[in-house]
Amino acid sequence: MHDRVRRAFWNHEYAMRSVYLDMRWTLVVSGLEALINVGKNDNKWQFRDRGVQLANEARIGLTDHDLKIAWELRSKIVHAERFLYGLETILPRSQHNDLYEKLEGLLRMTLRRCLLDGNFGSFFCDDHAVEARWPLNPNRAVK
Repeated sequence: MHDRVRRAFWNHEYAMRSVYLDMRWTLVVSGLEALINVGKNDNKWQFRDRGVQLANEARIGLTDHDLKIAWELRSKIVHAERFLYGLETILPRSQHNDLYEKLEGLLRMTLRRCLLDGNFGSFFCDDHAVEARWPLNPNRAVK
């Protein structure tokens, strides 16, 4: 198992063992970051652009807008600005579970595929492999 897959796997495992959606949210987003973010620059853009590419490949209906919201919520929670229930201006509480389930589903399906298909898993062997498989589109003004 490649290191980035292992990190993503443990983030998923920790998320599945937590009852708090705030914690699960940050762990699942971090698990996806472990898989698709490389280097130290443009983390938000990498998460959004590669996340959409990976979601399209997995046939999970996650849009750039969904991933933008997921990143914003994760950032507010991680930086202790608010708890998830207090972030209704970003995403109404009634939509929290739906978006979370898509994110977690993408992470779970990607990890499963990595473990069952060594060729697919090799796309996560290092930064260059990730960049080659999921090249970034030109960085639009990421807000």
